[in-house]
Parts: sequence; C-alpha cells; structure tokens
Amino acid sequence: MRQNFEWKVKRSNKTTLHLVCIIDECTWKLRVVRRDEGTYFQVRSFVNEHSCPLEEIHRRHRQASAVTIGEVVAPRLQQHDGRLMRPKDIIADMKTIYGIQIMYSKAHYALQYALSLSYGTHEETFQLLPSFAYILEQQNPGIITDLQCADDGKFLYFFMSLWSSIRGFRRCMRPVIAVDGTHLKGRFGGTMFVAIAQDGNEQVYPIAFGYGDSENNNSWEWFLECLRGALGHIDVLVFISDRHASIEAGISKVFPYATHTICCWHFGENMKKRFHRKDVADIMDSAARSYSEIQYDCHMEELRKLHKGAYDYAIDAGPHKWSRVHCPQRRYRLMTTNVAECINSCLKFARQLPLMTLAEFIRNILQKWFHDRHTAAQSMRHRLTDPAHGVIQKRVEKCNYMTVNVVDWNIFSVKHKGKQERNLDFTSLCADYYKRETLIDAYSVPIMLVGHPSSWVVPSDIAVRVVLNPKTKRQSGRPMEGRHVSSSERTTTQSCRRCGQPGHNSRRCSNPPMVNEGPRTIVPDDYRRKCSICHTIGHNKQTCPQKDMPVE
Repeated sequence: MRQNFEWKVKRSNKTTLHLVCIIDECTWKLRVVRRDEGTYFQVRSFVNEHSCPLEEIHRRHRQASAVTIGEVVAPRLQQHDGRLMRPKDIIADMKTIYGIQIMYSKAHYALQYALSLSYGTHEETFQLLPSFAYILEQQNPGIITDLQCADDGKFLYFFMSLWSSIRGFRRCMRPVIAVDGTHLKGRFGGTMFVAIAQDGNEQVYPIAFGYGDSENNNSWEWFLECLRGALGHIDVLVFISDRHASIEAGISKVFPYATHTICCWHFGENMKKRFHRKDVADIMDSAARSYSEIQYDCHMEELRKLHKGAYDYAIDAGPHKWSRVHCPQRRYRLMTTNVAECINSCLKFARQLPLMTLAEFIRNILQKWFHDRHTAAQSMRHRLTDPAHGVIQKRVEKCNYMTVNVVDWNIFSVKHKGKQERNLDFTSLCADYYKRETLIDAYSVPIMLVGHPSSWVVPSDIAVRVVLNPKTKRQSGRPMEGRHVSSSERTTTQSCRRCGQPGHNSRRCSNPPMVNEGPRTIVPDDYRRKCSICHTIGHNKQTCPQKDMPVE
C-alpha cells in the first residue's frame, strides 16, 4: 500500500496461489505452492520490481479494504491525548503514511472493525457479562453487581459499585450524591446512570454506575434500589439531580428518608428558556447560593421587582428544592450536578464501546484515580486538604485583626484591630471531611485488575448463562459527539498560545512558534536576555556587579 501498487489473483486453489500486478504490462508477480500436503507454502517465483507507468498508479488502493485498514490502526486506537481515533484521523493517517485517499465511509467501517479487534464485539461482551461480574467480585471483595435479563434472555440492566467507593463514601464523604443519566453511543444505544460524590479535596468521587435502556421510571427505580442495597441506610442523605420526573419519583419511593434537591444551574437554564432573560436566572442563582435568609430575601425581592412571573416560577418550584438556606439538610458547596457531568465528559469517547468494555474502562480509570490520589494525599503538607487550607488561611488572616465580645447569648460584637485571646487550633474546628487523614482513608483500599477474558476461571453455571442483545437499538444516523448547547452558553474554540492555530494547546503543538504576531512577540527559544547596565548575558540589572559603580 505504501508504494500504491495493486495486485490481483491470477490463480488460486488448494495447492497454488499466483498473484500478478493489476497492470497487465507490469512484470511483478508472486507464485507460491504448498509442500507435501502440509500447511507450509514455498515461494517458487517472485519478481519484486514493478514496471507500471506512473499514469496507471491510482491513489484509491483496492487492497486497502476496511478490514485491512482496521488491522493497521487497531494498535494505535488510543491516541496521545487520551481519546479514541475518529474516522477523520484514520483518513489523515492513511494519506500521510501510505499516500492513499480513502472515503469517510471506509474509514468509519475500518474504525468499527478496529474497535471489535481491540475491545470485542457488542454481542460477545453481552455474553461475557456474567463472567465479568464474577471475576470482579473475586478480585475486589465487597463489590456490588447486579445483572438483570428478560424472560427470553435479553439484556435489561447492569449495576456496578466497587467496595472501595462504597467504603470511602460511608466513612469519608459528605452525604451528598449527584445522580444523572447519559446516552450511550454504541450499536444498541441505551443509557448510563451514575451516582457521584465529592471528596474534601473537591475531586469527583464515583460511587456507582448502571446501564439500562432509557431514563424511565422502571430504570431509575431499579438503579436507586441497587444503590440503596450498596450503601445501606444513611440517616442524613441529600440527592442532587436535574428536574427529571423519573428521578424524583424514584428517590421518593426508594429513599423516603432522603432529601431530594435540584441542580441550580439546570433550574437557571430552565428559567432562561422560559422567560428569555438571563438576568432573572443570575438573580435566582445568587438567591440559591445564599447562606443566610437575609441575603436570600434581598435577592428574591430583587427578582420579584424585576420579573413577577420568574419570581412566581421560582416559588412554585419550591425554595427547599433549589436554595441552600431553605434545604432541610446540608448541601454544603454542592449546588449543581457538575461532578456527574465531569464523569460523563471523561467517558465521552468510551461511551461508544461495548458494554463490558465500557465497564472495564471505568474500573481502570477508578483504579488509576485511587492510586494517584492516595499518593497525592500522603504527600500533602498541611493537615487540611488544599482547598480547605486556602479558605481557612484567608479567614485566619482576617481574624488576626478582630476580637469577639459577647453582648448577650444571641448577639456578638466584633471589634477591629483586636488581638487573639485564645490560642486555638483552627484545624480542630474543621469537619473531618476536609482533613488529610480522611482523604487518605477515602482512597486507601486499592482496586484490583480483572485480567484478560482468556485468563478467567469461571464456574460452569455462570459461564453458560445466556445474555442476549437488548431489544433497544441506536437511532439511525451518526450519533452526536456532544450534548445540545443552550442558547445562553458561549461556545469557545481552543487556540494554541505558541503558534496561534485552533484545535490544540501549547503542550501538544508541533508547529513553529509565532514571531511578531501583532502587538505580542513570541521570544525564540535560543534568546537570552542581556543586562541593561553592562549589556552582558547571564544576569539582569538587579544582580549586576556594576550597578553600584559611579557613573562617569
């Protein structure tokens, strides 16, 4: 393929294979014969020089089939930036490496074949789900899995929650869970359900994942029941989600003792869409994030004066659902489902993989996160996590100039320029969620590998269980790569600060740097600054030995 020469089969049977160039005038040929009824073939004739005229060479190679291209690109499906190859990447590679121009449809089928070679087909992975769940339980004791099939053996639901995540949430996390659903982009479509918390270092902490047909009452109720079985009873528990009716119905039925709240960002987007005004959503967001009723009342009064319909809409939705100050339980700083959206973004390109491969992809990510975060937590210099330490440090600096005097049991006066009267350890006044020891404990249980399916040892009753393809199928047409962007969101294009070209950043830039681009000048790599006093390279005027010499 690299030299754009094509061949055709002149003769092929059980004993002989004869290949010649597609150009009749060319002398290239290859003839092999099987030896002594065996499996070995011997080359009898081989002319390795082409005499084709240049005008007969075509860029669309007949040997460059989708299967052949898929075998070529399969080893490098995972690119350096962590995403999977796309058809346009395959087209560019074939043009750059082999000089062959292929159609988009051929690149698409080549990508699908390469994915099946590297990650298996959808049909194979559905059949391997029982064995995969068994190996997960053997390698990671305490894990909770649930595989549901219909009476005819067709796949319905699959649930996975690692013991490392369950233990870490119950012992070390704030009792606030964000739940969300996102579409899968594989052959059979479906929906992935996630339950995510946030640790004291403001990092996403995945708890559970589920897979079903769509976001409906049955699927959400099943997922929440599995989540309750994994976590057990928790006295104080808060859920955050969008305003999907099935989520609210499922939480009220499965977790009647929990508090269900809605994402204030989604609520604000609904207000923008309903009233076509951004200012009402901004005021509502300020009211939702208020810590005191006085601040909340001020913002709501401003909203009422600005737009009475938006005010009534917010009140009808229930302030206990979207505001921090009226929430029956603590929401802490988790006012949105951003932690769940972050997980969906991390799995953007993996959601097109087969189901078992996607589950293994998630397990692999969690294994890396737990290892890296446990190592990073052990190397922290402070007793608190970095975000908490930054907040406390700023408050301590302000408190050094204040003192508190008790007027009565309900009123305190703060005087400026006072001094600290008691030597208190401020870290002892912080919740355990924000301490370094808690963060280390949250990631202390490692997640183990499951290995290749060829190395699994599974009981026969589990291995022979039949799991057929689900009834749901993906809609026709090319699936969307990203979500629909609302009218109020601004779309930005990433551009490199080194070369100025869009589509990449300076860390992955392979272009020459800009020089004298407008008012900004990019300094060449070999440039060394001179001292402005003695004009010598290697130091500046602050460290110049001649800076104190008298001027002649």
